[in-house]
Amino acid sequence: YELAKDMPIPQDIDQNSKFEARFERTKLMRSDVLVENGAVKNLAARALDIIPAKCHRSPLYIVTDSVTDPLVAQDVYDGLLSCGLNVKKFVITSETDESGETSTEETKTLQTFSKLADQVLQSGVDKRSCIISVGGGVVNNICGYLAGSIYRGISLIHFSTTFMGQVDAAIDFKQAVNHCCGKNLLGCYYPATKIVLDPSVLLTQSTRHRLNGLAESLKHAMVHSTDLLDFIVNGGSVADAEYLDGVVRRTIAVKVPTLTHYEASDFNEMAPQYGHAPAHAVEFLSWHGGCPEHGPILHGEAVAMGMAVSAEVAYLMGICSKQVVEDHYRVIEAVNLPSCVPAEMDLDKIIAKLAYDKHTLSGKPTMGLLRSLGDMYEINGTYGQEIDPELLRRAFKINMARGQSITKSLN
Repeated sequence: YELAKDMPIPQDIDQNSKFEARFERTKLMRSDVLVENGAVKNLAARALDIIPAKCHRSPLYIVTDSVTDPLVAQDVYDGLLSCGLNVKKFVITSETDESGETSTEETKTLQTFSKLADQVLQSGVDKRSCIISVGGGVVNNICGYLAGSIYRGISLIHFSTTFMGQVDAAIDFKQAVNHCCGKNLLGCYYPATKIVLDPSVLLTQSTRHRLNGLAESLKHAMVHSTDLLDFIVNGGSVADAEYLDGVVRRTIAVKVPTLTHYEASDFNEMAPQYGHAPAHAVEFLSWHGGCPEHGPILHGEAVAMGMAVSAEVAYLMGICSKQVVEDHYRVIEAVNLPSCVPAEMDLDKIIAKLAYDKHTLSGKPTMGLLRSLGDMYEINGTYGQEIDPELLRRAFKINMARGQSITKSLN
C-alpha cells in the first residue's frame, strides 16, 4: 500500500504561471440479483445472507407503500426481525385512480423523498444502516435516491414486488423522483447491493398492473431478442405464475448486459429507452389532468403506446417498412396492451412536454428506432437519432388517428 503523497498526479504550470491540476476516482457499481420463488416467505432463513454483514448491528429501514405493506412488506419485516436485526418500517400512501387501480406514481415526489429523509435521519441512522425497499418501481426508485443521498450513500436492498419492478425498474442503477416539469428529472445513479425478486408475489397484483410490467419486457424483446418476444406472445398469460417467472428470468438475462457494458455503445442507453421519450410525456400528462376522459395511464401502457409511435417515426424517416410498423401494433395488441395514444390528449402539450426529456438536445428528442423487430437502427455506430419535433408530431397524429378509427369501428 502506497500513501497518496507518494503518487503525485501530473500538474502543469505554463509560462504565465497558471497552475492546473486534476483529481479523479473510479468506483465500481455492482448489484447482485436473486430470483427465487418463496424468497419472502422464507426470508428468516436467508436474511443474514441478504443483508450485508456490515449492516447487521445498525438500524435498517424498510420503506413500502400502503398496499404492499400487508401483502408482502410485513413478511419482510417479520423475517428480518426474527433474525435479531434492528428494523424500522415507513409506509407511503398508495393512491387509487378513477378506474379503481392503485398506484404510487403520485407519491414519486421530492415531498415524499424529503419526508422519508426526515424520518430516517431522526431515528438513529448511521453510515452502516441500510434502506430496504419493498414495493414496485416507484418505491424502488425513491429508496434508491434516498440511499444514495443520506451520508452521500448508505447500503440499499430492493425487494421488488411488482412485475414492472422485477423486469425493469429495480434492475438498474438509475434512481429518481418526478418533478412538476416532468418524469424522473431528479435523481442519481446508485447501486443496490442485492435485488431480491420473488415472482410468487406477482399474483397479488391486478391484471392491469401485471400487463403494465409486461410492456417493459416486451420492449426488451422488441429491441434485443425475438426468442424473448416469442415467449412473451406465445408462452402463456399474466394469470399464470410459471409464465410470470419465465418472463422475469428471461428479461433479466437480456437486460443485464446493457448495464454491465453501458459505456461501450450508446445502444446500451437507447435500447432500454425504446419508446420512452413519447411515453414519458403521455404518462406524465395523463397523471396531471392531460387526459380526463381517459384517466391516468400507467408507465408500461404509455411505453407500449410510445413504441408504436416510435415505429411510425421510423417509417416516416424511411428506416423501416410499413410491415414493421404493423408488427409493432400486432405484438402490442396480442398481449392486451394499448397501442394508441388517446385521441383526446392535447398534442401540443405532448410535444411541449418532450422538451423536458433528458435525451432532448437543442429541442430535438433523441430516440432509438428499429429497422425490424430485434434490430435497432444505427449510423456509424450511433443508435440515438435526433428527431425533428414536427416529424414526431406527424407520427403522433397517425397513431392517434388509428386509435380513433378503431374506437369508432367498435362503436
